Amino acid sequence: MRGVGTVAQETVLVQRARDALAQGALDAVTLMSRVCALPGAPPRVAERLAEALFARHDDFGRDAAGRWCLVNVTPRGAPVAGAGAPHAALQLADPRAQETRTVRGRRLQATAAYEEDVALRALRFAVVDVETTGTSPARSDRVTEVAIVQVAEGAVAGCFETLVNPGRPIPPAIVALTRITDEMVRGAPAFRDVAGDVVQQLRDRVFVAHNAAFDWRFVTHEIQRAAGVQLVGETLCTVRLARVLLPQLPRRSLDAVTHYLGIDIGARHRAAGDALATAQVLLRLLQVAEERGATTWRELVALLYAGRSRATRRRSAMPRPVDLDPTI
Repeated sequence: MRGVGTVAQETVLVQRARDALAQGALDAVTLMSRVCALPGAPPRVAERLAEALFARHDDFGRDAAGRWCLVNVTPRGAPVAGAGAPHAALQLADPRAQETRTVRGRRLQATAAYEEDVALRALRFAVVDVETTGTSPARSDRVTEVAIVQVAEGAVAGCFETLVNPGRPIPPAIVALTRITDEMVRGAPAFRDVAGDVVQQLRDRVFVAHNAAFDWRFVTHEIQRAAGVQLVGETLCTVRLARVLLPQLPRRSLDAVTHYLGIDIGARHRAAGDALATAQVLLRLLQVAEERGATTWRELVALLYAGRSRATRRRSAMPRPVDLDPTI
């Protein structure tokens, strides 16, 4: 099970990089300045973005000094010295190994072509929560805070969190809900400055969120904007899990589910507080799933789709709201 990975597309950015490196090897800061118009990017940020963009392409590699170069290609005017194998720090997911199904416009990516199934207890999860300026990145809403909680071997293993400068004012209604103000994010990093850290936190883990479609949409949009790469991989929604495994609950908001399970939320409507609570919800729901006989990833996916199929047959013909965050 590979979990989330990135797919570097054959884009204008990749071609720009090839053109730049055809002149000779470049350090990551210079390369990203020429390719992405990010002059003076911090070396750590530039390195993460360069890895995300170019590591999967066989003709990109490093020279003896660690600079990016074209492998087995002679630069104009000089030979490549010490060019090695392509950098393999990032193990990228193969999008062809994913089966994407759509139910009511929501996506669940499930294992389709892996050689063997994976036990739930062996999986690693990245539980994500984002706070944003609104509900739609397509309408220029941006992330103001992101938290990613690592879950492995049935326990919380760490939490990454940061405020993010959205580059636009935060609406008063959002400030009232999240208590994140323009002043708080004024000195925070832009998403492009933390994109590499976010990708590393998600790498090789199942993406989990309470209403995963909402958080996945924002994170993938921001990663695409910052680094020109797409996230691919398995996603798991704790709203959907609760709907199937706790059918007795009339509501599946984060407040309702945590109250039912006896889980405290340390800081509601802040990314870390919600992500940590969602991680505890995930662990409890996975226990329930195992009690129902779903002990592997494929069995869990089958259980979710069977539950959704029954819900679809029972659904009222009345109109339903869409694109709402049920954690509110």
